[in-house]
Amino acid sequence: MRRIPWSGYTTLLVLVVLWISSSMTYENQTIKPGIEQYIPLDWVRHLEWIRFTYETEVSVDALGRAGFIEFLIRKLAHLSTFFVLGFSLIDLTRRAVPSFGVAVLFAYSLAVTFAVFDEFHQILTGGRTGMIEDALLDGLGALAGILAYSLFFRRRRTDKLKIRV
Repeated sequence: MRRIPWSGYTTLLVLVVLWISSSMTYENQTIKPGIEQYIPLDWVRHLEWIRFTYETEVSVDALGRAGFIEFLIRKLAHLSTFFVLGFSLIDLTRRAVPSFGVAVLFAYSLAVTFAVFDEFHQILTGGRTGMIEDALLDGLGALAGILAYSLFFRRRRTDKLKIRV
């Protein structure tokens, strides 16, 4: 019987975390009270020049200091979660698919599919909205994870070749 690689467990863990977090309402997930209570927010005034649209206006003025920081944390969570998913998926597909290019395409397609389903799941959850922008951000995180895997393991292969010579 074949052993399940680390990337199989990591992929499963990420998918379970995504499912659980997508099932929670915004009120159950908000970290604004903790940010307001435990983090001094005076430094956020230096970020008041940042202003853009992400479904609605995103700025310190529009969201408040704690809301702005929460927004940044939530979007970093999207990027980092899908970074780990992309890194894990490319490792899984590399073990099954001999062509690296096909493995990259398959891993990225799977990650984007998971992102779209995650956003759809949020639409079905009360108090949440699915956003195409989040799915695009997730895809960017997955692509970064796949690229990081590629660079890390290319370097390891190069180092092994140097040792053999």
